Amino acid sequence: MKNSFFGQNLWVLLLFSGITAFMMPSCSKRPNQIGADIQPNQGLISLQFSDTVDIIAYSVKDDSVRTDHTGSNLFGSMKDPVFGTTTAGFYTQIRLSTSTHDFGTNPQLDSLVLQLVYAGYYGDTATMQTLRVYELLDSISIDSAYYSNQFRQVGTTDFANYQFSPKPNTPFVMDEDTLTPLIRVRLSDISPELGNKLLAATKDDLSSNSAFQDYFYGLYVTADAVSQGGAISYFNLPVNLSRVTIYYRNDAEDSLRYEFYITSTEARYNTYTHLNYADASPELKNQVLNGDTLLGRNQFYLQAMGGLKTKLKFPGLAQIQQKTDGRIIVNEAKLIFTVASVDTTLYTAPTQLALVRNNNDGTYSVLDDQLQTGSYFGGTYKSSGNNYQFRINRYVQNLLSNDSLDYDPGLFLFIQGGSAVAHRLILNGINPQIDTLTRLQMQLNYSVVKD
Repeated sequence: MKNSFFGQNLWVLLLFSGITAFMMPSCSKRPNQIGADIQPNQGLISLQFSDTVDIIAYSVKDDSVRTDHTGSNLFGSMKDPVFGTTTAGFYTQIRLSTSTHDFGTNPQLDSLVLQLVYAGYYGDTATMQTLRVYELLDSISIDSAYYSNQFRQVGTTDFANYQFSPKPNTPFVMDEDTLTPLIRVRLSDISPELGNKLLAATKDDLSSNSAFQDYFYGLYVTADAVSQGGAISYFNLPVNLSRVTIYYRNDAEDSLRYEFYITSTEARYNTYTHLNYADASPELKNQVLNGDTLLGRNQFYLQAMGGLKTKLKFPGLAQIQQKTDGRIIVNEAKLIFTVASVDTTLYTAPTQLALVRNNNDGTYSVLDDQLQTGSYFGGTYKSSGNNYQFRINRYVQNLLSNDSLDYDPGLFLFIQGGSAVAHRLILNGINPQIDTLTRLQMQLNYSVVKD
């Protein structure tokens, strides 16, 4: 069939416009007779509805996500009863706060402090975390792309070994000042090596940021895996209060300090590990690791941080196509994903999901439906129905109009913004084991036009 989606709908629009125009000059006809003289075949158009289109949905591992230039940098570990253990860390450069600084004659280290400003969290912040800081031994660049599974060489000394319970909502009090929520970690108690290296920087090393970053590549901040509970903290690095401060003295003065900043021009990126889901639930492992795709008919999974995505295909559309005698015009095709359960305390539902076309080569394409303005496409969490809804009219119309159902690689569903958030989600499949659960469904309203 060579009729385009636009042409088919224009034909229907003109037909009903003619009916409307015919109604205006005369009101003497009964409603079921209106337009009878311009539509002699009363069966020309039939309106159909289905919410039982067969859908294949199952979860697979996502290889990685790009994590440079993210709004937040993630740290911490959490052990989820379904998804198992996840750990997050990050690499970052630091920069000079002033150019051509001079530490003076015979500088001596007093202390070195890393300060990080909270930007949010996900999970159980009551669980103790262990923060570790290492010197980065590989250079990173603001102009390069970095992914969550790329790990770099670091030094052997952990300068932190700092245990704490995150307090992302508690203002930090220092001396007589009340600051935004943050943490301060001393990097000189275990070893003075890092602080002494900074003090040993020459005038040439301190002459510019590029020269300094050639001398000192940066830091790696990571966490130990927790045994239960846990949370992922979000840190806002490109703010004035996220910094490294060195306290020192020299032959001329005592009680000196110098700030190294982290700004939007520094290279930084997140790393994530999921331990290959070794301690996840048996149901998740069988679906994701062992490839039992039929388990997706009960429930399937999404996880941010380069975790899990869901593959979708729609074999039920082919059945509709085969049974239909005439052209199919899609009036609305709405996908509805219902959340299996929501823990409003720990594992809240993500605000937005992303739905993209699978190019079958490891890449994705934006759907034409997403290019529509406003809230047409959807994907936002609806608390009233505990679900997410996507309108994919054009995608479905293209499949039904071009006989491409057998060759279409389908769609992928993700947690949007998964490079810098820690959400996870369990969704009901098309045939959940518990009958009372709302199933995954496509609500398809369409017209059949007989030539």
